[in-house]
Amino acid sequence: MHKHYIINGLVEFHPAASTLRDLNNPDRVVVLNSPAGRCLLLLIERVGSIVTQQECMDIVWQRRGMLVSPNTYYQNISILRKGLKKVGFETDPIVTIPRIGLTLASDTQITIKEMQPQAEEEECAAPDVYEETVAPTVSRNRFWLSGALVLLLMLAGVSVISHNLLHDSYFVDGYRFAMKMGECQLYFSRDIETQRDRDKALAYAAPFKDQCANYPWVYVSGYILLPRASVIRCDRPMTEPNRCMSDYFIEDR
Repeated sequence: MHKHYIINGLVEFHPAASTLRDLNNPDRVVVLNSPAGRCLLLLIERVGSIVTQQECMDIVWQRRGMLVSPNTYYQNISILRKGLKKVGFETDPIVTIPRIGLTLASDTQITIKEMQPQAEEEECAAPDVYEETVAPTVSRNRFWLSGALVLLLMLAGVSVISHNLLHDSYFVDGYRFAMKMGECQLYFSRDIETQRDRDKALAYAAPFKDQCANYPWVYVSGYILLPRASVIRCDRPMTEPNRCMSDYFIEDR
């Protein structure tokens, strides 16, 4: 029996294939990389509770024999958020609890379904054998990959392949060069569009100007409708092997 999930009656998530499907537009399918898919599954399984950063890193990576930095964790959560937005979620269902971890928004509804493997091969068209509605939860993610590439990701987990994809395809595509700040090159996430949002992004990056000599590539993200921002500072661009530091901010309102 393969278990999959319906999120808010809008999106179908298959952990085995790490895919998201828009139920209102079945042709729209998003393929997550393996770590991002496992992060989403963990949040769903822990609905109603908080998943700490260390728990997530232990379960998603270390139990599979992979040691990763906090930067990898932050990048995969960023990938997950952007994918969920692309698949149709208008608001971010992943809530950050400062200095603790993550949880799903309290108004999220998850329906659990199980079906025989042969039913999956038929695009999940067969009747469901089991169905259960679970208390609030949320998640979102989506990216297009070739079938062969998806298989490699599923088998390799966070390997060199997924690492390179993270940098080349997912992360970099979400940002664009904004300006120079001293020795820093600032990149803003693509949802930072208005001058007001650009000014706010610059204000978040400004305190790190003195560190530009060591971390000259700076990536600033904002979250629509949420009072949060992140600043990721790296010694090399995301298209190359690098070392990064991440800072997250919560606005007082």
